[in-house]
Amino acid sequence: MQRNLVRKCGLILGLTLSLMVPGVARASENVPAAPPEPGREVRILIAYDTLSSNTTRMAEGVVEGVKRVPKATVTCKKVGEVSQSDLNSADGIILGCPTYYGTIPGRMKLAIDDWSWKMKVDFTDKVGGAFSTGGGQTGGKEFVVVSLLMFMLNNRMVVAGPLYRNDRTGSVWAEAGASAMTGPLDPGVGEGELDGARRLGERVARLAKKMTGPLTP
Repeated sequence: MQRNLVRKCGLILGLTLSLMVPGVARASENVPAAPPEPGREVRILIAYDTLSSNTTRMAEGVVEGVKRVPKATVTCKKVGEVSQSDLNSADGIILGCPTYYGTIPGRMKLAIDDWSWKMKVDFTDKVGGAFSTGGGQTGGKEFVVVSLLMFMLNNRMVVAGPLYRNDRTGSVWAEAGASAMTGPLDPGVGEGELDGARRLGERVARLAKKMTGPLTP
C-alpha cells in the first residue's frame, strides 16, 4: 500500500513538473530585453593659468573643440577658481598654463597640488590633456605640457593629445598636447595653434565619452 502511494505521488509530481517547465519556458521567451543604458552628457573641465591672456585664447580654442563632440559639456575656469565639485564631477580635465623660465608657473603648481593634498580629489580614470604657451621657440612649452601630464598620470588619470592627419599620405599621428608661441618672434596665438587647441579639446571629449560608456548622440 505504501509502495502504491509513493508511485502515485511520483506520477503527480512528474505531471506537475511537465506542466510547469513549458510554462516557464514560454514566459521567459516573452520577457522583453532590458532597455539600453540611457546616455548622459560627458563633462569636461578646462582649468588654466594666464598672465597676458594668451593662454586664455588657447583655452577658448579647447572649448571650441569640446563643443564639436555631441553631448559633451564644458566648464572653463582659471585654476584658482576651480572647486572640488568641479573636479569631482568632471569626466575629463584639460590643464593649460604659460611657460615661466622653462617650467610651470608657481601658482599653477600650488593649485593643482592642493587638488590632491588638500581637496583629496579622486582622479582615477578621468581623461586628461594639456596645453601651454610661451615666448620662445624652444623655451620649455613642451616640458610644461609633459609636466602637466605627469601630474595626471601620477593621479591615475588617462591622458591624450590632439590627433593630426596627413591628407597627402593618409598617415595619422598624435602629439603630447597643444602649444602656442606668443613672442617675440611669433607674437600672439595663430590660427594653426588654435587648431591644435581645438583638436585637443575634441580628442579628450571623445575619449571621455568612450570611458563613460554608451552615450546617445
